[in-house]
Amino acid sequence: MGKLEGVATDYPLMLCIYLGIFLICTIACVVLYFSKHSKRVVWLPDQHKVIKSKYSYMAMLACTFTGVYLVGSFPSELQNTYGTWNADLFYTLGQTCLMLIAGIYSLATFKEKKSTILNILSIVIGLSTSIPMAATTILAPLQIDGLGKIISIVVVIGVIVLFATLSIKKNLLVKYSRINILMFIITSIALFTTISTYDNSMVDMTKILPFQGMLNVEPWQELLVNPYWWYFEATVVSWSVFCGRFVAYCSNGYSIKNILKYGTFSLIALTVVWHLVSAATGYTLSFSRGPAIYVLTALTMLAFAVTSLDSATKTLVNDMVRLLEEKENKKDDISTKKVMDFVTYATMGILGGLNIILLVTGFPRLFTIVLCLIFVPFFIRAMVYSFEFAFGKVDYSKSGTITEEEYNLINSVE
Repeated sequence: MGKLEGVATDYPLMLCIYLGIFLICTIACVVLYFSKHSKRVVWLPDQHKVIKSKYSYMAMLACTFTGVYLVGSFPSELQNTYGTWNADLFYTLGQTCLMLIAGIYSLATFKEKKSTILNILSIVIGLSTSIPMAATTILAPLQIDGLGKIISIVVVIGVIVLFATLSIKKNLLVKYSRINILMFIITSIALFTTISTYDNSMVDMTKILPFQGMLNVEPWQELLVNPYWWYFEATVVSWSVFCGRFVAYCSNGYSIKNILKYGTFSLIALTVVWHLVSAATGYTLSFSRGPAIYVLTALTMLAFAVTSLDSATKTLVNDMVRLLEEKENKKDDISTKKVMDFVTYATMGILGGLNIILLVTGFPRLFTIVLCLIFVPFFIRAMVYSFEFAFGKVDYSKSGTITEEEYNLINSVE
């Protein structure tokens, strides 16, 4: 997928932009959480039905937000320097806050046509990084070269697209998300119980335990020195747009405070478990623990990739159906189904083909970071909106939220 040369300070403009978004979104989340207005409940009548199970809701957020980055962001460059947990510590905090802030803003703007266009760009750019990362991590331990590598890439991407399509057609995202979490737990146990069997010759053993070394300056230096964590942060800026729209899609019945609480807890919990088990070793070393362990980790990675593609495509299908119904001013089940099928198949086909091309030819990380700059204006508006929401400076009738009293009244009527 290409490399970054030098240190983060070699790219001062982009470093300041992505570091700034990371810090401001983190502050905005804290301010929102303690705001009296955070008790307002999300209610978008034409969106997903209320997901009453807290576990199912957190599983959907975790699988969509984390996607394949949690288990895939273990590049070899980090394994021999800071240890991947350092990069992912900042990355996880950053991705959580960015996606939650994007979600709050999306509640108020998801019906805007320009937001639909931005959503399309977000899906193309964001998943053109994350899905290839999943495929790369799955195939890396096999060390396949030549024609076999191309065939393997096509097969892996094809399987991801196929399962994501089936999930959308059968509306299985809630069920699949719960299964993903169970697979993640099982995989973590399997990795932990075989931790003494892997080849650790290339891993700095002083960096394996999570948060080890936090008493010195090393982790904080990484904010300004190590370019890899904010490369991940840059990609989060791109796919936070569709993740934010997914929050609007699945959060009916949850207050703003609940979204912040459950979204943050689910991601931090997954990250802590992962680093306790594997830390700097990553999935790329799983094959040395035996074929069975590799298959289990590969299936887990595949499952996370499927839910990421499913949730992204679902936001796009939702956008297209809503625009169609607005145009016709009536609900036409036949035309709606045709639109849903067309958008699903077109998105899967385009992303599948694009991901294969990127994996075969390679894709420079620096270009990804530059490309993600087009989403910065969205985040500027989102951050300003979040502070205004927290301090009561917005028109709440257009915020995609209602008061607790209004929500209870709706429930009593139903």
